[in-house]
Amino acid sequence: MLSIVFAVAILLLVAENETAAREIGPHANLCAEINSLRAGEVLDLMPGDYRGPCRIRNGGIPDFPVVIRGQSRTEKPRITYEGQTSNVFAIEADHVTLRGLKFGPTMRNVDGVRILAHNDITIEDCEFSRLGGIAIAATRTSVSGVFVRRNIVMNSLATAMYFGCHDGVGCQIQNLLVERNFIHNVDVGDPEIGYGIQFKLNSTGAIIDNVISDTKGPAIMVYGSSDSTRISLIEKNFVAGSRQSSGILIGGGPARVNNNIATRNFEGGITVQDYAGRGLLRDIAVAYNTTFKNSLGEFVVPSQVKLAEVLFTLNAAAASEGMQAFPFRQSGLTLRKNIDCTSSACFLDPSSLNFSPIPASLITGIKNMAEGGLPADDYYSRNRSGRWTAGAVAFRAPSIRLGIKSKDSIL
Repeated sequence: MLSIVFAVAILLLVAENETAAREIGPHANLCAEINSLRAGEVLDLMPGDYRGPCRIRNGGIPDFPVVIRGQSRTEKPRITYEGQTSNVFAIEADHVTLRGLKFGPTMRNVDGVRILAHNDITIEDCEFSRLGGIAIAATRTSVSGVFVRRNIVMNSLATAMYFGCHDGVGCQIQNLLVERNFIHNVDVGDPEIGYGIQFKLNSTGAIIDNVISDTKGPAIMVYGSSDSTRISLIEKNFVAGSRQSSGILIGGGPARVNNNIATRNFEGGITVQDYAGRGLLRDIAVAYNTTFKNSLGEFVVPSQVKLAEVLFTLNAAAASEGMQAFPFRQSGLTLRKNIDCTSSACFLDPSSLNFSPIPASLITGIKNMAEGGLPADDYYSRNRSGRWTAGAVAFRAPSIRLGIKSKDSIL
């Protein structure tokens, strides 16, 4: 009986905290205010500059995180830090949400948000500009439940978003969602790679509806998992302008790569690579993607690598001069109903980033397929309704705009 009474008291306290946000201004002690929050409580930051760095040591409970948010959507509060001995925010507690904040600029190797917690971290509607380190990093502790939505990363001097440990053992990130972010201009010095988004070995989840342009390395890379039940989903992303690599790089499976658009990348549009010879190129399905004029090929699979159950189907590609749109057949690779648009125009106006299908072009002449497991929608989340058009865009749509992908971008 006492335990029930105690639980009810906790829920009432959380409900009370949730209804009344605490408001502070730029002259408050930000770190102290954050670490005095209780489960379910919201800290509203008025517009202005707040001094970091902060170690967030006080979190919430399941369904009742602590929330640190900007009070204004148009004038986001900025967290500043001019030193080099810490990161701007280090999240050490579970059940924490950051919303509507600004970070940057920072010195070299100083991250915006570093996750050192283990459960339920959300970072959404934030802006990161001119960071000398990673905007959002989870590379030291295993975490279940990381949600990264609608953030903007601009002019970064390091990889924009980095999840997992390189060896796949020291830490693993699961239940990871990276959705509707905009990343533009990742410009790092050698020998650093400079990714847009990367999921390291054994860190898996979904990369959906992101717009990524002008990275040095791959816009998106996943390294796969040694556990064949953990699948990476790369879906409905636009990737363009990688200066030294491919738009999407698949270093291992299982993976589902659907309805993406990749253009003007230095290497391939979508490339499969047996990273470090790990032999994880298995159970990979690449369906309904559009690639256009990537410098060294469109859908690229090196010859003489070990593949198992790798499927490319209903993709559409137009290759640069002298390059090929699709790989040659080899053991473990199935190529089915892909359309080569190199010699026959398929897209309405690709020079202005409009990849709508041209009526009666090659990509609209696909016969009905009874193959299961394929996505039912297109790049814009419109139901294909049995219309078997190859490529990511099934119906007429406007040109792609660089910015956060809008849910109503075709209306």
